[in-house]
Amino acid sequence: MAPRARARRSLRAAAAAWGLLALGGGAAALPASGGVARVSSDTVRLNVEGAASSGVSLAASGREVVVTWAASAAGRTDVYAAVSRDEAASFGPATRVNDLAGDARTSGEQAPRVAVGKAIDVVWSSKAGSAARIRVAKWRPGDTTFAPATTVHAENLPGARGWASVAADGDGAVHLAWLDGRAAAGPGAAPRTMRQDIFQAVWRPDGSHDEVTVATDVCFCCKTAVAIAPDGTTYVAWRHIYPTNLRDIAVARSTDGGKTFSAPVRVSEDGWQIAGCPDDGPAVAVDDAGVLHVVWPRMVSGPNPAKGVFYSYSMDGGRTFAARQRVDDEGGAAAHPQIAAGGGRVAVVWDQAAASRRACLREISSHPKASRWTPRMGVVAVLSDGPAIYPAIAATSAALVAAWTESTPNGSEIRVRRLGRD
Repeated sequence: MAPRARARRSLRAAAAAWGLLALGGGAAALPASGGVARVSSDTVRLNVEGAASSGVSLAASGREVVVTWAASAAGRTDVYAAVSRDEAASFGPATRVNDLAGDARTSGEQAPRVAVGKAIDVVWSSKAGSAARIRVAKWRPGDTTFAPATTVHAENLPGARGWASVAADGDGAVHLAWLDGRAAAGPGAAPRTMRQDIFQAVWRPDGSHDEVTVATDVCFCCKTAVAIAPDGTTYVAWRHIYPTNLRDIAVARSTDGGKTFSAPVRVSEDGWQIAGCPDDGPAVAVDDAGVLHVVWPRMVSGPNPAKGVFYSYSMDGGRTFAARQRVDDEGGAAAHPQIAAGGGRVAVVWDQAAASRRACLREISSHPKASRWTPRMGVVAVLSDGPAIYPAIAATSAALVAAWTESTPNGSEIRVRRLGRD
């Protein structure tokens, strides 16, 4: 049995697969009588009784899938995680991640994020203390729960912080990106008091770490994204501010393990000029061949302007990007995309307005006779039965796993659906 598999036995021992599973978390946690339960042959429900569950994220490695989300009640928010060792066919019990009960600060673009590598790492924005913090908690092989969280930057920094993302590399190092307002009021600060810069930190298994500023004066409330290529290249993506107030997606790369980054590269000139933040950022993924895939929302002009979801890719390490392609079906305002790559296919999820918002998915594959990545768009599928927002997606060795926040008569809950490959 692999080390990570042995480490997960404690998660599964308390309940039968697909049964109602108890939540852990220790003193002062939110009510622990919710759990994980099957709602259909391919879908499970994650919730915490008496709390609103939202902000789901996914990560996968091999057959292992980790789901993390936020549960809020009475002004308190905690972060929970549940683990599957069989590509989301079943899940072990959920456990609370944050050791400081109620410290999480979440919103649609600021969900807790998770990475799966040689350990499980969950990152979130924390409101504990006098300064905004980015915290990360680790579950190592052999542990029975998450270790106490670590602040990924210096303590007591001024300004706002949040919109974090996380990825793990093949050496077990954890790469984190976030927006940081520590320079908003300092020397050389821009006139806007909401200035945010994008930072990246790498924490290695030996305890050493580096922090670097990737870019300055970026869009201040759109999610960031980070991904690691098979050759170890680190990519960070965000919504940049170009003259004058053009809010386009940028990508920077590091080839030295996150110690330094290239200048930002503009993915697409979209012409979206707005004196404010769209609150809707990019997502990135790198496939087994090293192709970098990017998805993002932008405003589409016309008689009834609305956001659409667009896709591009790079085959030269993020130096240049292909012309954008639209992913959504133009059937209503589309937003909040996420992307996963694996097994020769790419999958994009987003939420889209209809009678109510629904979680949607579209797979992208390459033409089978092409020697290079040549994207072909599949059909758009609706994932959710009820109103749904902020979906997530992960690729395992043999399946896609999607998740989203769904409104139900019992309140806001998380849905996780396993989508087998044809």
